[in-house]
This record gives sequence, structure tokens and C-alpha cells, in this order.
Amino acid sequence: MLHSLNQVSFTDRVLQLIPGADRVQLRRMFGGVGLFEHNTMFAIAVNERLFLKADAKTRGDFERRGLERFHYDHNDQSLTLDFYLAPAEVFRHDRDMALWVNRARAAAFRGKTAANS
Repeated sequence: MLHSLNQVSFTDRVLQLIPGADRVQLRRMFGGVGLFEHNTMFAIAVNERLFLKADAKTRGDFERRGLERFHYDHNDQSLTLDFYLAPAEVFRHDRDMALWVNRARAAAFRGKTAANS
């Protein structure tokens, strides 16, 4: 079984909190769930933690807070992705969740646009 009951409950909680959840597609990956919009991943929910997409424009906001970068092990290698742990306040205040998720979406779409140009 790829997802524990806790992972499903956590993902459901995240979906209840994020704006525009009706547009979000879920895909199993990294032992958790990738959150996608228009086939572009903007967040990862894994081990009851939410990681948000960052790019050159937003990375500093995560790094200044000392937030952990997402990494996983694959074929005896540790791989790091440009996703960072969401700040704790996103689970306390709807407006903070909306702000950080919308910034993650924008970072993901900027990356997709740059890759397609």
C-alpha cells in the first residue's frame, strides 16, 4: 500500500485548506502525493508534511526561514528537488495557505513556461 491512512487524511486536510482545490489533480509519487494544476506540480504532500515549489524568485523566502528542501533517495542516490517545507503558519491561517500555495503555483508555472520557450 503506497499511502497510509495518515497520508490520505493529511492530503485531504491540505485540499480543504488550499484555494482552488477543485482544479488540483493528485498523483502518487515519492511515497506521497504530488499536487498538480494543468499538469504542473506545485506541491508535494509526503509523511504528513507539505512541500511547496520554489524558483529563483521565491527560493530566498524559504531559505531565510531555514525551511527544509525536499529530497528523496532513488537508486542509492539522494536527489533534491526545488520544493521546500511549507511554513507552519499555512496550517493556522487560511490567508497564509493561500499566499504560499499561490506563490508555489506561480513558481511552477514560471518554470513550465521557461522550459517551453
